[in-house]
Amino acid sequence: MNNLFIFSILLNLFLYYPSKGQNCSIPKQLSKEIESATTNNNLIEGDFYRVNKLLFDLEFKNELSTLIHCESYKKNIRKLLNSDNEIKRVLAYRLIGSARDSTFNEKLIERIKSDETTLLKTWSSTALMLTKCAAASDELFQLFSSYPKGLPVDVLINMYVQYDSFSVKKTCWKYMDTENRNQQIMSIQCLASFQHDYALQKKLILFLETWDIKSKGWVISSMSIQKMGNLKPLLEKYGDNENLKNIIVEALKNSPTQADNEYAQELEK
Repeated sequence: MNNLFIFSILLNLFLYYPSKGQNCSIPKQLSKEIESATTNNNLIEGDFYRVNKLLFDLEFKNELSTLIHCESYKKNIRKLLNSDNEIKRVLAYRLIGSARDSTFNEKLIERIKSDETTLLKTWSSTALMLTKCAAASDELFQLFSSYPKGLPVDVLINMYVQYDSFSVKKTCWKYMDTENRNQQIMSIQCLASFQHDYALQKKLILFLETWDIKSKGWVISSMSIQKMGNLKPLLEKYGDNENLKNIIVEALKNSPTQADNEYAQELEK
């Protein structure tokens, strides 16, 4: 199953996870898979994806909320987490996230800063967000804004802005004026997804004037997400730029100002 498809569904599925109490009630098949993975010295990526599909199906049915209390999990999770086998470690991250087990947050933060593969970093960062680890906000921001090849960044950023809003906002403002343009872009895009923020909108107006033409689209996109008004005086000088035209029209349409809406119609003609 396509990783991006799985993540797009998990993004919604993982955000709500009611508890069923202290008794273990996971299917026997999963317990057997965990035991088998722990003792299998030749675990391969295909084995992970098989167990991953099982976990996905169980999460969809809400049958993993007691995983953290299960003997097969408690007895084996550290062995998997500290294994030299990368596939065992990625399975550990997947299980930790599914169990909402915050016990290993400090170690997971170390792992996302390590030289592990993007597959492992995908699931270690996911686990940190699922356990609501506020302390990981800066490290997650740095990882996602570096856009490492193979990481499903768009989906992970969508999870990021929802996992701990206070920490995310604090981190984004911290990196707002850095010299790293990718970090600035991620800052304004994440903050724009929250409620109207006049301090942010003031920054966006400044960035529209000062950023290079290749980066202005991100600023206009953030203005659009914020549904800013009175945009025509700010954007009309870029109306002839074919690379910006579509996002300008979108921002004007999202504006609550009638003059902006009318200008959007002009540009479309």
